Amino acid sequence: MNGILVLVALGLAVLSGNLKNDSKKDKQQIVMEVGPERVPLSEFESTFRKNNADRVVDKEYLDQYTDLFVDFKRKVLFAKELKMDTSVAFKRELAGYRRQLARPYLTDKKAEESLIDEAYSRMLEEVRASHILITLDESALPDDTLKAYNRLMQLRSAALAGQDFNKLAKINSQDPSAKENSGDLGYFSAFRMLYDFETVAYNTEVGEISLPFRTRVGYHIVKVTDRRKNKGELKVAHIMIEEREDATPKEVIANQEKIVQMKEAFASGKSFEDMVRFSDDKSSVKNRGELPWFSSGQMVAPFENAAFGLQKPGDISEPVKTIYGWHFIKLLDTKAVPSFEDSKADIQRKINRDSRTNVGRESLIKNIKKEYKFRQISSGSSFAKNLQVFYDIDLQNWDRKNFETDNKTLFVLDNINYTQNDFADYLNKHKSKIDPNKMESSINSLYNNWIDDSCIKHEDSQLEDKYPEFRALMKEYNDGIMLFDLMDKKVWSKAIEDTVGLMNYYQIAKENYVWGENVVASTFNCKNQKTADRLRSLINNRYSLNQLTKKEIDLLRFGKGDGIFLSDQDIVNIINYTNPSSISFEKKNYSKGTSNTIDNKWSLGLTEDDPQLDGTILISNITDIKSGEIKTFDEAKGAVISDYQDYLESMWKKELEQKYPVIIYEDVLYSIIQK
Repeated sequence: MNGILVLVALGLAVLSGNLKNDSKKDKQQIVMEVGPERVPLSEFESTFRKNNADRVVDKEYLDQYTDLFVDFKRKVLFAKELKMDTSVAFKRELAGYRRQLARPYLTDKKAEESLIDEAYSRMLEEVRASHILITLDESALPDDTLKAYNRLMQLRSAALAGQDFNKLAKINSQDPSAKENSGDLGYFSAFRMLYDFETVAYNTEVGEISLPFRTRVGYHIVKVTDRRKNKGELKVAHIMIEEREDATPKEVIANQEKIVQMKEAFASGKSFEDMVRFSDDKSSVKNRGELPWFSSGQMVAPFENAAFGLQKPGDISEPVKTIYGWHFIKLLDTKAVPSFEDSKADIQRKINRDSRTNVGRESLIKNIKKEYKFRQISSGSSFAKNLQVFYDIDLQNWDRKNFETDNKTLFVLDNINYTQNDFADYLNKHKSKIDPNKMESSINSLYNNWIDDSCIKHEDSQLEDKYPEFRALMKEYNDGIMLFDLMDKKVWSKAIEDTVGLMNYYQIAKENYVWGENVVASTFNCKNQKTADRLRSLINNRYSLNQLTKKEIDLLRFGKGDGIFLSDQDIVNIINYTNPSSISFEKKNYSKGTSNTIDNKWSLGLTEDDPQLDGTILISNITDIKSGEIKTFDEAKGAVISDYQDYLESMWKKELEQKYPVIIYEDVLYSIIQK
């Protein structure tokens, strides 16, 4: 029979024989037909394997999965018939998911992997370096760039000729900190500096001075003065005696006396924790002087050197002088550099936040240019001539609609011409990045950005064709979003909004919604014992106003003929009148096991006080005990909505079974089991 199953509205019928016009080849490739859609085995198996990668597959389980798959397909077909994939909201949501899914494809993965390896190898070592900086805007013109480069070449030559590098840095560097540290940056490891800077430092030998190189802040030369094994991280506590740079002689003498007193206190057996309260670093005093974990390059050098000089947890340093004052440092704990496997995820996160994340993008752009035969039409003076029309733009009065060019081709990618008009559109979107005082350099910079963005955009447009797994993933998201919106429309929201249908369903099925053993109780959360005692007194004397003040009585509003009776809300209002938020309450049904306070009572009346960890006290007042009663609609509403949703979906499924009959090719389906 070769097993052909046809799912119909009310059941499953097995038909024999072969379908007309279906070749043997088609049966091998098509696993089922759902309405008008022929489902390839490759699509079904890909989805199945993805969701059942580690499962042993048998016929029974495969049949169950197939039923779910068919149900999914029917709903998607119905959603497409309603054109739910054409709405603006749908397209916006799908585009958002696509951007996220495309990210891993729009970078060079091999380059990113090498970045992780590189970063970890650098994390194992710390470099100490000094530098001289000549600041330079990223969009600086070639003449300004050359001036900065030549200036640093002169300073490098002077240092190589014997002049002190740090003195040269203090006088010439445009890094503001050079006036204090003479260009010495101390020890650092991966992710502590700009990536370009870090790379040059790690590639320069101890004692050598690098050639000038550029980062986003300008041009640098670097002298590496030492390398050492990474000492990991430290956890320390400190006691600080503040001493500013402008401290008077009297203040300096007073601080020296404090230092002597502190040392004598330690010698007499006083603990570090006892003495922390005298620290001038008030932000750490409340945490026993403890500071966050830190590694090299995160603290001022004297503090860091003293901390890393401590041998074992519990050791306390001699007083250490920094720009903030004097410190006693206690070593609390140490952490070595984690293993590569333990570090990998953290390194990846740091790369994503770091400038080196551009390395993967830049490598991809290079590959894209090669793959799609990127060709820039002009260069040199002719290139500048083609961009001249953009250099002369009056930004304040520029109107893109009336801006005309010769529409010359600027570059070609994948046989697509990118023209002056295309660049004008790009500039219009990014004109906020144009500096009117540096038109030429700004335009040139944006032109290079446009090339890069165009390469990435073109690659993005090819993802579905180049990567079958990406195409399949996008199809899953496309169908999933439609199905979610459709289920919300046909089942979830409908069950909530159809109040008449919901009530009718409750009336028919209300025998299903009965209470097990439960109690009705008001549970009060009292701020303290005094509030709890007042609560008990008021509940026990609901029919008397004798214990209330006149102002408290004025809070009450009794209806005519109602007599005197203090409701739970009345009691809460009275207690909160003088001390707002002293007490709160809720009244609801409780079953066994849902409240220890009530479980310990389970009879009418007030429970015992139940003190909580936060100092509050719970008291419950049990007013009714039920068992087997039918729940009211409001009491059962949550369960009724859930059951009504199931009912609506089951009715809808029957409609879909009739609308989209199914043919399953068993021989193709069960071939999965043998694989």
